[in-house]
Amino acid sequence: MERKILAYGKHYETFMKTLSDKERNKIRKALLLFSREDKIPHHYIKYIRDSVFEFRVNFSNNEFRIFFIYDGKDIIVLFNGFKKKTKITPQNEIEKAIRLKNEYKKEKYGTI
Repeated sequence: MERKILAYGKHYETFMKTLSDKERNKIRKALLLFSREDKIPHHYIKYIRDSVFEFRVNFSNNEFRIFFIYDGKDIIVLFNGFKKKTKITPQNEIEKAIRLKNEYKKEKYGTI
């Protein structure tokens, strides 16, 4: 099974532009694995709340997080991402992801 990965808005693209070529390549390879594999190792994905998940990628001594939702079983929608600098995921990043999820669903389905 192959999942389709979409980026909603410009948030994912804006985040990726802040990274080095090597960091971007690592994230792209991890997302490619995510799109192709039925079972993803649990350390890559964490449920946050309100149907929002966090995709985790480590590279060198850096941790990157990208928020996403599942839209059905074959589509993954990426939202905002950030370089993690503390042990706790910043609340403002979580709130932003939830807001983007609600915007996406309202645009696509006319409801949240």
